[in-house]
Amino acid sequence: MFAYLKPEYTTVNRKRHLSFQGRAYPSVTSILSATRPQRDRLALQKWRQRVGTFQAQQITIDASKRGISLHVAIKNYLQQRSLQDVSTNPYWDSIQPVLDRVERVHLLESAVYHSLYQYAGCFDCLGVWEGQLCVFDWKTASKPKKKEWITDYCLQVTAYIRAINYLYNTEIDRGIIAVALADQSAQIFELDGLDLDFYWQQFISRLQQWRNL
Repeated sequence: MFAYLKPEYTTVNRKRHLSFQGRAYPSVTSILSATRPQRDRLALQKWRQRVGTFQAQQITIDASKRGISLHVAIKNYLQQRSLQDVSTNPYWDSIQPVLDRVERVHLLESAVYHSLYQYAGCFDCLGVWEGQLCVFDWKTASKPKKKEWITDYCLQVTAYIRAINYLYNTEIDRGIIAVALADQSAQIFELDGLDLDFYWQQFISRLQQWRNL
């Protein structure tokens, strides 16, 4: 029913797009990054000023490396492959209990696109959670999050779910955002059908903003 799509990239107006059947689509992450609310941009700017440009850059690089390492470990674990040493990754013990609750895996790190709304992206996992099809997104954080702080994560998962439903003619109405923490259990944020309707309208608005840029 579901088919793995390998992401292929192309450049349009000096911006990276995903390409499917000869058509180029902007990525969900690019759309959300370009239309980030001003308050979020200001908060990021203030943080960089507070910690210093060099330190902020180093923190960002280190976090990216740990995130990539964790995603590789998650993929191998869900595919029941041997793991590289995860003892140095502070997030592994946090996320592993969440992975053990994934009942079945259909796709991992697959691309998806929505030809009607003209966007694409790569999602982390499509699997089964408590007997229901669900799209999973794995994140890391230095401290616990509140749901109102992770709006873009919610928009990202919602966009993927709607694209999967459109592409495969399914009716997935559940998403899981699991935020791994260095010294405690991962946070699990669940999105149901009402959440997805709410965030879908926000994503469509951000998509229109991106087109107007």
